[in-house]
Amino acid sequence: MRRGLALLLGGALALTGCAGTPQSRETGSTLVVSVLGAEAAGDRLCLTAAAEARDGAPPPRSRGTGPTPAAAVEALAGGGEQVVSAAHVEHLLLASAAADWLPALLDYAFRDPQQSTETQLWVVEGTSLDPVFSAEGDPCRRMEVLKTAGRDRQGFCPVTLRQAAGAIARGEPVLLPVVDGESLAWTGAALYDGGRLSVRLDREEALGAALLLGQRVHWTASAETGAMSLRLVRCRLLPRWRENRLAGLTVRCVLEGVRTGGSGGAGELEDRTERLIRGALEKLQEAEAGGLLLGRAGLSDPGHWRALLAQWERLFPVLPAEVTVTIRGEG
Repeated sequence: MRRGLALLLGGALALTGCAGTPQSRETGSTLVVSVLGAEAAGDRLCLTAAAEARDGAPPPRSRGTGPTPAAAVEALAGGGEQVVSAAHVEHLLLASAAADWLPALLDYAFRDPQQSTETQLWVVEGTSLDPVFSAEGDPCRRMEVLKTAGRDRQGFCPVTLRQAAGAIARGEPVLLPVVDGESLAWTGAALYDGGRLSVRLDREEALGAALLLGQRVHWTASAETGAMSLRLVRCRLLPRWRENRLAGLTVRCVLEGVRTGGSGGAGELEDRTERLIRGALEKLQEAEAGGLLLGRAGLSDPGHWRALLAQWERLFPVLPAEVTVTIRGEG
């Protein structure tokens, strides 16, 4: 298992005199963190660490609050009698109301270049993570279900700390998966841009955005005459030019389909997928979030890169778009 965010809590062990092995404390148990939650507490940051429940007992957890990530981590690791081990952190859950803490969290977590950057980052709807870490639930086991779905790219792709930090460093927006605060079920996506969550996409819009981004997601879709398991083969964003002025955008997606029921429906599902993509594109245009797709459009037309770079941000919100979807290999 990867060592995501080991720096974030491993550094705290050193700060609290607990660096080294769990045996460095004579009393208490070891809390092997799998899920870490971050939320705002006024102008302070509150971190909650949770481990998987064992032997029918409630999931163990630890909580720390401070004016900076470093202070919150120190309080988290030094607030009890148990040793905190962050060698197996898999998921960082960020309350949507605490999005402005993300750069500081990433900066703190990435100070040591030897640490893994593959911890998955999720946005949780709401201001509080209390329902996530309630005594009745086991967030670690629930997040394992989401991890499997994300690994199989079932409608969405997880975002790692490495990917998020890279986008922020380049000044680019990043699309983060969103989960419900009660069930931890995937509910859509949120666009992080300019230090805030600028637009919220529901499940269908998030799926359309994933296709626009060329992510190899798959999902099962149904029509009146049949159902198919669909997987993206490729999706190209082709800028259209009138002389040297950006005049439109053509989106061409090819899907691979495997029939799961009925005898028809491919044409209907092509139309439905086109609507998914159009819905996502319109949402991004309304939010003036063209930066998310600029690189994709540039890859399809490198000869116009300078002109595209100069015009894209200004014209993207009003660009007329043509979307075509082709499903092949019905099987």
